[in-house]
Amino acid sequence: MNVHPLRPRDHEDAARVAISWLAERHRKGWRNAFEALLDLWRPEGPRDGWQLDEDGMTMVSINAGEWLIARGDIHARGGPREINAYLLGQEGPFLTPGQRDWIAQVRARPLRLYRVTDVQPGAGMTLVDEFDPQADPQPVREISGSRTAKPGMLMGARVMEVAAGAGSDGHRELSGAIYPFSKLAEATVLAQARQVGAGSAGLGLHSDNQRDLLELAIARAWLDQWFAPAPLPQIHDASTGDPLLLVTDHYRVLDAAALAASMASQPDVHGDAQQGWNRMIEGADGAQRSLSTINPGRSTDRVELFHRTQRLADVGRAWFEGVAGAAVQHLTREIADPAGHLARAGGGQGGNNTGRTPQSTSTGTPDLPPEVIAQAIEQVLHRHYANWADETVAALDGRTPRQAITTPAGLERVKGLLREYEEGEREQSAAQGRPAVSYQFLWDALGISR
Repeated sequence: MNVHPLRPRDHEDAARVAISWLAERHRKGWRNAFEALLDLWRPEGPRDGWQLDEDGMTMVSINAGEWLIARGDIHARGGPREINAYLLGQEGPFLTPGQRDWIAQVRARPLRLYRVTDVQPGAGMTLVDEFDPQADPQPVREISGSRTAKPGMLMGARVMEVAAGAGSDGHRELSGAIYPFSKLAEATVLAQARQVGAGSAGLGLHSDNQRDLLELAIARAWLDQWFAPAPLPQIHDASTGDPLLLVTDHYRVLDAAALAASMASQPDVHGDAQQGWNRMIEGADGAQRSLSTINPGRSTDRVELFHRTQRLADVGRAWFEGVAGAAVQHLTREIADPAGHLARAGGGQGGNNTGRTPQSTSTGTPDLPPEVIAQAIEQVLHRHYANWADETVAALDGRTPRQAITTPAGLERVKGLLREYEEGEREQSAAQGRPAVSYQFLWDALGISR
């Protein structure tokens, strides 16, 4: 179908006019089509037991109404009719040229999964296609949705083209129906979408059939997150695959000269007593990553041994004590559990929700000033993200940030990821009553601007 870009403002109220006409002229047929669609989206139980609030039901009504305009059928004038063609036919309602274009375009534009990378509240946002890493970023005008969207949010949407004219420049905007996903619901919809892609290839389905199945998967997963219990977050270290658990072993230094000499004797250890030492390993992708980090402690006779996972910590402690010998004495182990922090902070409702801000799980945590807590968190973040620019990131299709920024689409994805980190940190710091930690060091490491 050849669809022209919409005329500025001439397309407004197209969905409302179309739905009102269908509901008035074919009240029973429209009601049956609407109820059948909700049964298709949520077949497990009766709709009167959904217990959605007013805002929830409004979102369901908007999304379902647009879905029917784009893909639905209705029993009218003695037989089944495709709603979109019926609306645009001779028997359909009076529509302005812009409204007709809108109705046609909402059929032609697929419902796809997009990642929000930038937001201008009350004006618009930038989207990147979740499954097409080479697709150009798409700035869209969106007034209401941009007031609640956050960088990093995953959403289903149709992106419409609006033509230039009548004093308005050409631009893109969302069709009206939006399917936003919480962080903890992302894994489900992404897995289902990938399964549709794999299954369609195996069954030899045509692109239209694959599109319909993908759109159905998005709608079902979006509605299901209102009812299904939120899954517990699974946070894993990118390089080892082990559960992320930030572990710091504290040591008293009994012989500083002997410790320095023992570290200098290790070929895979770099650094010095003033700046600390790093034990490095080369990954399968050729990138250098830290196995163990030995940092100066809070006083001159202390050092801290830091690891990202429990397994690395146990192996690293045995290595460190074997090398340092009598030069150090172990005092205590401190553990920061990202998953535990998510649970305590009510993770899953927007923002970062990836456990990047640690919280100590050691007993007897002192009541520290907010500035001291922020400083400690900043030190842990700098350790954890020391090699981030050159580590593969799943959200970047398995590329490193430095590799991704070589294309416009990859650069926008990296910027979106950094904005997501910063938005999550702003929310967490506000909830904890402490200053926010800056992620500027990651922008600087890549040499990119905001």
